[in-house]
Amino acid sequence: MSERIGKGPWARLVASSVVPDEGSSAAERGRRLAGFVEDLAVEPGAVTARVAGCDVRLAADPVPPRIWTAMTRYARNHPQLEAGVEGSAQSVHLEHLMVVDWEQPLVPPTRALARECSCDAEGACEHVAAAGYALALEIDRDPSTLLRWRGCVPGAIEPEPEQEPPAPPAPGDWEAGELPELGPPRPLPVGAVLKRLGPSGVRVGARDLTEVLERAYASFASMRG
Repeated sequence: MSERIGKGPWARLVASSVVPDEGSSAAERGRRLAGFVEDLAVEPGAVTARVAGCDVRLAADPVPPRIWTAMTRYARNHPQLEAGVEGSAQSVHLEHLMVVDWEQPLVPPTRALARECSCDAEGACEHVAAAGYALALEIDRDPSTLLRWRGCVPGAIEPEPEQEPPAPPAPGDWEAGELPELGPPRPLPVGAVLKRLGPSGVRVGARDLTEVLERAYASFASMRG
């Protein structure tokens, strides 16, 4: 068998997805044809190519924009993801998060991939294999190729915009009604606060501290009277 095509992790996954049985005769012939693929075009959701006079198409539903937007925002605070989101490196970590957290892998699995060729409706021919290998080689050359196919717009990570402090309220912004008149204070029994708090657990001789303080409060009240 010829040397496996795909040096980076994204490229290897694409090759295995398009050609699940890389030991088959179709895969072997596809590897020999990979250098002769013409008109390879990558658009969101579809890759088209012409191989030995046959028209090939590889299609998969793009990643939903809301998911890619969320992933891009998350990458702002995780430098190890930035290169993957920018399309400048084949990030294993990014692919893992897309699979585990979002269930939207960057590399579509074989079951989610439509493979078509003008010579074989089932797409099991060497022409489809050659197109898949040519796509893998292109991803090794430019990782953003995979992002374009999956509808994930590659771009630089923009920092979070700085939040301007809120402007102080202008005069008149805060308005309230008039405060009600307060009646005369309601007198409380001597030691009412101590009774609400309950025993303190601090002993002064044979008595709890609250009992001693209650006697002191009563003494102060009699002096004021």
